[in-house]
Amino acid sequence: MLPIADQNSISTVRHLIALIQQGLESRPSGATKNVVSRLKQQSLGEADFVAQVPKTLPVTSQWQACISEAQKIDSALATQLGEIQPMLKWQQTSSYSDDVMGNGFLANYGWAELIGPSGFFAGDDFLLGLLMLGPNRHYRDHNHAAPELYWPLTPNSQWRSAPEGFAEKAAGEIIWHEPFQIHSTKTFEQPLLAVWVWTKDVGTPARLV
Repeated sequence: MLPIADQNSISTVRHLIALIQQGLESRPSGATKNVVSRLKQQSLGEADFVAQVPKTLPVTSQWQACISEAQKIDSALATQLGEIQPMLKWQQTSSYSDDVMGNGFLANYGWAELIGPSGFFAGDDFLLGLLMLGPNRHYRDHNHAAPELYWPLTPNSQWRSAPEGFAEKAAGEIIWHEPFQIHSTKTFEQPLLAVWVWTKDVGTPARLV
């Protein structure tokens, strides 16, 4: 039997994943049905769990502000995010730098995987995680082979999916990117916290355009 601490960690992560699934199911579309179908195929057993060494980044100083906003659209999910926060391993894409992304970008950017090679469960060609982006940032045009869903939990972010221009997306609104579709994100006064998912072809990294 696993130690109680590990059992509690598994329960915390599984509960968060279940709440994300419920949130997506409550917003039915072709995109969310695709994601939920792939999520249900993932192995989330005790033997699959990998404990993480937690890591923070400068952007996580914005965490509480984001959670306060997330409470307004899904209080149970926001509360569970608060529970998992000390366990998260925040990372950055190694090819990104302030030189290419803009001065101060790295201090305002980070992601953490729940399911994936750096997550609590390895996943089967599937990534599920959280993205944070600080105020007044521009996540430049990029694309990747993986189909991608974003579920922003905070308001006032703008998103571009080529060939369209930027459009503001409300907290709780679903955003879907087809494979290799160019897309980018902007924040303003409010930092961004979003759930993100890659449903296949996750071994090919994002490429700046």
